[in-house]
Amino acid sequence: MKVKQIVKDSMRIFRKSKRSKAILSFGKRRVYFVSHEATRTGAPKIILNLLKQFSKKCDIQCESLLITGGHLATDFQNFSITDCFNTQLDNQDEIKKRVARSIAREKNNPPVLAICNSMESRYVAQELFNHGVPCVSLVHELPSSYSEKDYQSIFESSQKVVFPAHTVRDAADAKTQLPPGRSLVLPQGLLDSEFGSGMEREMARKAIRQELGIPENAFIVLGCGTLDLRKGIDHFGAIARESLSKSTQDRPIHFVWVGEGPRWTHSIHHYVELDLKKTRTSSHVHFIGGRENVEPYFLGSDCFLMCSRVDPFPCVINEAMACEVPIIAFANSGGAPEAIDNGAGYIIPYADYKQASSVISMLIDEPDVRLGVVERAKQRVLTRYCFKEYSDQIIELGEQIIGQSLRIPDLENSNGNSETIPFRKVA
Repeated sequence: MKVKQIVKDSMRIFRKSKRSKAILSFGKRRVYFVSHEATRTGAPKIILNLLKQFSKKCDIQCESLLITGGHLATDFQNFSITDCFNTQLDNQDEIKKRVARSIAREKNNPPVLAICNSMESRYVAQELFNHGVPCVSLVHELPSSYSEKDYQSIFESSQKVVFPAHTVRDAADAKTQLPPGRSLVLPQGLLDSEFGSGMEREMARKAIRQELGIPENAFIVLGCGTLDLRKGIDHFGAIARESLSKSTQDRPIHFVWVGEGPRWTHSIHHYVELDLKKTRTSSHVHFIGGRENVEPYFLGSDCFLMCSRVDPFPCVINEAMACEVPIIAFANSGGAPEAIDNGAGYIIPYADYKQASSVISMLIDEPDVRLGVVERAKQRVLTRYCFKEYSDQIIELGEQIIGQSLRIPDLENSNGNSETIPFRKVA
């Protein structure tokens, strides 16, 4: 490729954000970070955090490929050369052209590695494989929404496939048998190690109740996610109706959902609201929309209700654990029960509204019962679900695949020589 064309392509990328801090450094080893979108949801946040860690710790040129955009696009641009395809996730012809164009930006310096995030990025992973770029695929989804062919595509195009929970890997293996030695389980952990310490709990409790115009002693049940069936907002509404039908005025219960989604007529949200109005419980159920900072809502709530139908290993579980909020989760719904087993939360039968309501009543009537549960959960998120360790393992996995260290040379070793940090084999 001619220098003029390289510069032209580079400027096209940089024009997308005047705040971009990424610098195109010709000749550096190129590593791709692939995300199907840049929304404020779990999967994009995970790959963005990995990008930040790689950018901080590795001697590489970070480049992001976003199939579609979103609120976090600027964050990707601040840490990488970013190309947003702005195309459909399954538009294979366009994806093929855009991947080829990106790789050719440095004709004699192809990418050495790609971290492909989620099943939704499988077409990009396939194209990278066709160009000889080794891929690590992070599969956060359960297989109920994907075909055997989709999984075979991921397995064929990836050197390693990383699952966030054993539940997810077992489900994938049942869908189509995993290639021997190709997969491993690594929970991503708490994205922000400081989450839960950003403000005083009492301040958060007071602020959220003032925002909603509800009594200071109100017991808040929190839900979080997009307004859709997968996240179970209909379950959330049904549990609210069950709980409110037997609540007392001594300790009013309010259900608060943080997250946005379709609200038009005939959307799921529309009918959930209709049910609440017909049962005269809508004044105690609040769908407040998305929030850039959800920490105050976790700190200010009394329990977290995880009512997803399908959720492999939701980031919000770690956030609730960090904020010492007792968690109620459905069994057979994904990785949440695995995260809170052995007394770190309450696992109830799938879609059992009465049991969910009973646990909520117990937490109201016997507040001390939560102490041991949240203590175990907090200890677990601090020791088992640490994002720094997760990112280090992904870096080491990449080093194992390409057979060389990616780390920035350690200039402070005892003999004064410049040495790279050795990498450990990831099983």
